Amino acid sequence: MHLIVAIFCKVKEIPELFIIGRPDMTIVTFGSNMIDIFEVNDILSSKGWLLNPLQRPNSIHICVTLQHVPIVDKFLKDVKDYVETVKEKYGLVNRGLAPIYGVAGKIPDKGIMNKLLVDFMDNA
Repeated sequence: MHLIVAIFCKVKEIPELFIIGRPDMTIVTFGSNMIDIFEVNDILSSKGWLLNPLQRPNSIHICVTLQHVPIVDKFLKDVKDYVETVKEKYGLVNRGLAPIYGVAGKIPDKGIMNKLLVDFMDNA
């Protein structure tokens, strides 16, 4: 539990991010109103971190396990560094799934989005 509190507190200290909910168990979810959180997720993914993107609000979450104990400081440093990277290059980090998730959250007809995502995955 101390690990989750540490991640919660350190992420909360990053001014561009906000925490969603209360991480009472093993999941810490965070988003941003200042930068594209999906761009942050794409960079984290390219560096080997596996977080899950969410929508409404746009956010990402990590399921914290004992495997994270020895690497939590590296994770928190990477989150902070990549938030800065996206902040400096806002809109220029256009690889990965950030564009897909960003657009998907704005389309009102979810049936169209389902077809688009299935077609994208089938052709990727």
